[in-house]
Amino acid sequence: MSVNVYAWPPVSLTGWSWTVSDPVERSESLLTGASYLSAAQRRRRMATMDVSGVSRNRMGAGYMESLKVFLQGGLHLVRLYSMPISLITRHSIEDRQSLSLEWSSEDGDLDWSASGTELFWYSGTPLTGTTGTDAAGFATVTVEGLPPNALVARPSEFLTIFANADDAVGVTVRIVTAAVSDASGVAVVRVFESPGAFADARVNLGTCDTAVFRPVDMPTPPQMLATDWTYTWEFREVFADEVGGFVEVDPW
Repeated sequence: MSVNVYAWPPVSLTGWSWTVSDPVERSESLLTGASYLSAAQRRRRMATMDVSGVSRNRMGAGYMESLKVFLQGGLHLVRLYSMPISLITRHSIEDRQSLSLEWSSEDGDLDWSASGTELFWYSGTPLTGTTGTDAAGFATVTVEGLPPNALVARPSEFLTIFANADDAVGVTVRIVTAAVSDASGVAVVRVFESPGAFADARVNLGTCDTAVFRPVDMPTPPQMLATDWTYTWEFREVFADEVGGFVEVDPW
């Protein structure tokens, strides 16, 4: 039986975190005292969201209470998106990302072609990437089309690579360390895990990660009379196979 996954309401955050938890088991040899560690469970994302009670024209607290009603104590879940891990690079989002554009008229969608080949339109800067492995054995995405000689990625930002022009979701992976483009606008971006085998695929840098979560508990802050107050949520990732599947719901 599937559970509902509610969209996060339109509120303003005053603080947030987006990290991972890797539980381990520890055992100790009775003979030597040596310690042995092993993974106890699969990795899960952990998130914290601090929400202003008076955000969105004093509707923040109301949205939080509505969300609590929908979640029913944790029987249902919520989809969250990460926020930027740090200040953006000196280059804008438009330098590091592209968004697919669709054309339409009163008669329906319009398709474009050039010399018999389908033509795609994008806003921003279309980047291309090819996956591989560097000399140290780390997974990489070699990205082309960037501003030259520039810091183009920061550690623990996210990179999304798209399978084809119709792919609206892509595969998102976490970046290991800073990446700087060369004089030709090419950067080798080291990532924690390979997104798969891609060659000259569309890439966006500085994207958002997303996952489905259950709250650790339900925040119940007292409402203040003359000042703002904060709902602090702590969330733990839930996987679809643990609950029989997800049904996405956006009531906002």
